[in-house]
Amino acid sequence: MTDQTAADSPPEGDDAPAAVAITGANRGVGLAAAQEVARAGHPIILLCRSERRGREAAETLAPAPGRRPHQVVAIDLAALSSVRRAAAAVADLGHPLAALVNNAAVLPSERTESRDGFELQLAVNHLAHFLLACLLFPLLVRRPGVARVISVSSGAHYGPAFDFDDSSYRRKPYDAREAYQQSKLANVLFANALASRTRAARASVQALALGPGVYDTELLQDYLAGGPAFGSPFPVARPETAGPIVADLAIGRPGEDLNGGYFDRGVRTAPSPAALNERDQERLWTWSASVTGAPDIPTSR
Repeated sequence: MTDQTAADSPPEGDDAPAAVAITGANRGVGLAAAQEVARAGHPIILLCRSERRGREAAETLAPAPGRRPHQVVAIDLAALSSVRRAAAAVADLGHPLAALVNNAAVLPSERTESRDGFELQLAVNHLAHFLLACLLFPLLVRRPGVARVISVSSGAHYGPAFDFDDSSYRRKPYDAREAYQQSKLANVLFANALASRTRAARASVQALALGPGVYDTELLQDYLAGGPAFGSPFPVARPETAGPIVADLAIGRPGEDLNGGYFDRGVRTAPSPAALNERDQERLWTWSASVTGAPDIPTSR
């Protein structure tokens, strides 16, 4: 774990800007979001697989205010043990969180397993972020005012229901795009299930999912490598244009209840019918908690 040295400043109080944690913050949409949120005055916790790349990304951010500098925490989302270590490192910083942005994703062309034996897209895109959000939930609750958990999904989540019988493709033939669709659907199911829990507990945490649009990133190149994409041709934007969209949902819209929403490029819209299936939301939560060993999030105060 490393940090960016902050300039001398008066001691911070309870009203100091809370930190925003972002996975995959060293490139693409994650870096664009980190840069925008840092410009708004929040310290960033960059959760990156490569600590070196994380440090390089941190150097591009506007200086953090007060005495809460930007921090880099190494995390391998393909290993639940690494997620636990990273969450503990974030907790040791002692900062309340204004937001957690679950952004990082992978899209391998061939079936690959995580270190815990799950299909890699399911493991990285959903299970690791599920565990991370549950472990960091106490830091979100500590933030004065509303904190947010943003699951970066995709328009690709529109499609069939989640396959609970063979989610890791152990029996059926592996289809990279289908697995990606499933993992992005899991992001929205998770956001809705978390929103239900925070609403029932009257917790000051809002959970939402975002389809940021299509951007020229390494993930897009992996997606296109499989052949013509859904509805091609489609407009492709530079990742920097996603920064304001993510920042607006993470730290903007004061007083607005975003809980349980799905946002297509920042505009609230209806997700897929499969994502609205409350039974599947709870089924996915129960299964995810079981296989990751995630702590409970209380449903009442």
